[in-house]
Amino acid sequence: MNARCYPASLQVNGGPIFQDGVWSGFVAFDTPGLTLDQVKAVAEYYYGLGYGYVCPTLVTASAEAYQTNLPVLRQARDFEWGQGILPPHLEGPFLAPECIGAHNPALRQDPTVGFAAKLLEWSGGFIGWLTMASERPGAPEVIRYLADQGVSVSLGHQNPHVEQIQAGLAAGATGFTHVMNAATRDQFGAKDLRMVAQFTDRRAWSMIIPDAIHVPEYAVQLMSQAKGPDKVIFVADESPLIGAPVPTTAQLWGRTFEVRLDGAGRVRSYDLSGSCTSLIECMNIALGWGIPRDTVERAVTTNAMAFLRPALDRLGIRLDEAPTHCPGVVFQDSAYIPAQ
Repeated sequence: MNARCYPASLQVNGGPIFQDGVWSGFVAFDTPGLTLDQVKAVAEYYYGLGYGYVCPTLVTASAEAYQTNLPVLRQARDFEWGQGILPPHLEGPFLAPECIGAHNPALRQDPTVGFAAKLLEWSGGFIGWLTMASERPGAPEVIRYLADQGVSVSLGHQNPHVEQIQAGLAAGATGFTHVMNAATRDQFGAKDLRMVAQFTDRRAWSMIIPDAIHVPEYAVQLMSQAKGPDKVIFVADESPLIGAPVPTTAQLWGRTFEVRLDGAGRVRSYDLSGSCTSLIECMNIALGWGIPRDTVERAVTTNAMAFLRPALDRLGIRLDEAPTHCPGVVFQDSAYIPAQ
């Protein structure tokens, strides 16, 4: 373990904009018309929290959003501040309709190689990974196509049979997205192997949100043990409304969301719009739950990078051990805090 750590957050849906230190709004990476100034403001917010790398996430979006926003995220890497911007994550549009979560159901579609090819074309190849449901018609073909193009595929927002999970992994999927969140919605049977596969199958990295909100403590402990320290990834699923004052009401994804305190005094975004808990806070929560420090650090650094390796290698992106665009975090008094 290093004295300084540079966490990579693989699922950042957006973030806040501040003017003179006061919250003045937010940026959602899937809203058409994204600008470099917006990307810079959001990236620097996360760098200030201690993030080393940010993987922008576009939830199920319009064709216009993919065409206008993906090139902007690619352009960000032309700047020093943009060296922390990773090839983005597309969470959709190939999701199960009954597991859509906070996404706009009108924009969901079943997977086709033709649309996957358009996404790569619009982005100039700058896509790191894509979340999709393994049971939808055409899923194995699309998984195989994307894997062949150097895009990591993660299974999520799905309601499959275990055989369809196995088929997705055989086709080249290498991850499970925020396990237990926006996944299978029906009652799990006593002999249900779908969740067993996500907690134990070592062909894929499993991502989980240790924020004390999305999943219980025991689930994080069990996954860390079952997958092993080299196959678990911690994510925070950061909402665009992270950093907003309490209370705040905002329009996002065609819905109204409210940032307020829950019964335990935690800041939450209602309903289902991701987390207002930072990845650094998630790391500290995991430590408090007894997850070894080495596992915590690997879950946000080497494991995350190993999952993204096909895109990083394809795009010639080399991540420095001591990047200059951000300070990272240090471990002090039994917790991770932003380095100075």
